Amino acid sequence: MAGACLVAGMAAGCGDAASTGQSLPTATPLSTPSARPTATTTGTPTGRPTRGRPATTRTSPGPARSAPAADPATRAPTKKATPAPSRKPAHRAVFTASCAAHASSSAPGCGSWNAAPSSGQAPGFLAGQQSSTNFLGVNQDPWTGSQGPQVITASSFQDWSVTATDTDPSNSPGEVLTYPDASYNYYQLNTQASGYNEPPAQYDLNNITSLTSDFTESMPDDANLDAEAAYDMWLNDWQTEVMVWVDTSPAKDRILADSGDTEVGTYTYDGQNFSLWRNGSGITGFYIFLLDHNETSGTVDLKAMLETMVSLGYIPATSPLTEIPFGWEVSSTGGQPVTFSMSQFDVNITG
Repeated sequence: MAGACLVAGMAAGCGDAASTGQSLPTATPLSTPSARPTATTTGTPTGRPTRGRPATTRTSPGPARSAPAADPATRAPTKKATPAPSRKPAHRAVFTASCAAHASSSAPGCGSWNAAPSSGQAPGFLAGQQSSTNFLGVNQDPWTGSQGPQVITASSFQDWSVTATDTDPSNSPGEVLTYPDASYNYYQLNTQASGYNEPPAQYDLNNITSLTSDFTESMPDDANLDAEAAYDMWLNDWQTEVMVWVDTSPAKDRILADSGDTEVGTYTYDGQNFSLWRNGSGITGFYIFLLDHNETSGTVDLKAMLETMVSLGYIPATSPLTEIPFGWEVSSTGGQPVTFSMSQFDVNITG
């Protein structure tokens, strides 16, 4: 069985640059010059590939939803008895960006912003990897064009929030409209003349000894909110998409068969149960690891999950990392503004 997976109890409150071990970044827009946030911007813009989903993207069949076998509605913020420290006061925003309703990712305010230190050890990358501002990003990601207005406010890569106002489209109920997220951009390591977004071989899965991630997020407990907090990993030069759902809102349909996905099985990592679902198969398939309850804070063993997929023959053992984001897929906020916040997102990798 693969190794430890989700261990709750990571403390919230790593809200400033000193607590995350990163220099406080300035915001750099990755779209057009007119897409600058309100803060002063520096650094070199870099192009983040346009995100997409398979043609079989999840859509719920309508308002009638089946209840999951285990009620996940009550979020479990921790498994440990030790209380989390209180949240630090809000810090000055480094950038604020507004994305208009139905705008594309290339529109003003709708792109991605560089958030990594410009030098030193790159956080979330292998030892010795010198940093570049484009290795970490905070992203609006309005990839469908059907979303409502969205505003990101950030003090750092680890301390930011997004306010979204979305209405479930009547012609496609349950469709994911936007995925505001933070991301570790391994494709930015590309040095190949071929132009593929493939990092050096040391970032191939079989050359990675350990790959874990810590997260702490907050999502309103709103009966009208249809969203989930999730990782949305990409491997094999954007060919393989692997999601890990850790927290779902009350209106989220957790019965993934409703969306045409097929359950592969249930896997236990360090006492935590995940069901694995797929849409398609092989290297171009779309996969979801669904936690059987909700947690707003924890540690996920991404290496263990990907090794499970290797053992099932879905991906090659040599699959290279492309990107590791964490954020919220939002389908509807009931037409009212809803604010999501993140206070921790680390990736820990050793080779």
